[in-house]
Amino acid sequence: MTGPHPAPPGRAQQAQTHLLALIRDQHLPPGTPLPSEGQLSAQLGISRGMIREAYRALAARGVVSVANGRAPRVAAPDPAPLTEVLDHALLGQAASATQILEVRRALELQVAAQAAAHRTGAQAAALRASVSAMQAAGPGTDAFIEHDLHFHTLLAGATGNPLHGVLVGALHALLARSIRSGLPHYADPAHFGALVDVHDRLARAVERRDPQAAAEITREHFALAELAVSLAEQRQPE
Repeated sequence: MTGPHPAPPGRAQQAQTHLLALIRDQHLPPGTPLPSEGQLSAQLGISRGMIREAYRALAARGVVSVANGRAPRVAAPDPAPLTEVLDHALLGQAASATQILEVRRALELQVAAQAAAHRTGAQAAALRASVSAMQAAGPGTDAFIEHDLHFHTLLAGATGNPLHGVLVGALHALLARSIRSGLPHYADPAHFGALVDVHDRLARAVERRDPQAAAEITREHFALAELAVSLAEQRQPE
């Protein structure tokens, strides 16, 4: 005796499935206009209200962009939903700075090498400008943290792989925590100079298209970061 058959998907869900398949199968890039509610309603035999519901659901997932007065469009990759998943996963068990660095190292070793292989001239120039901004901001400032995060966002974008951008973007809150935990170590001008220097050398390796050097410098970067975090944890009162 077989169990009950699952209920068929709702009409709005059918419209979502159709739209997702359209975006995937036709490789539609961000910004591409999608069919209007009226067009989809006539094509699928689904009411405009259900089509509207489907678009709203996909917009909430960051897949499409909807705005009054214009056709729905394919949205740019949005790390926000993944950030929410990570935040939920860490509820009640906050990751330590050392654990965050472990995840960052595994991801960014590959990011650095791929950025060196695939970067554009404009992306290389943006990385160099980001290092200059880090230097100008100085240690222990919110501006420094923002420029450091921006550097790693630019690096991910230079890989040409949108998934790297989404993953690095989703980790931003954790990255900021990681950077802040090591900032007391970089109050010393020599240590801060070493941090800026390793970013500068990484930007130069990417600029000259040297994946091996980019990966090696990234390993050095994380060795410095792990030392800073370790010293910061030792200073914390028990």
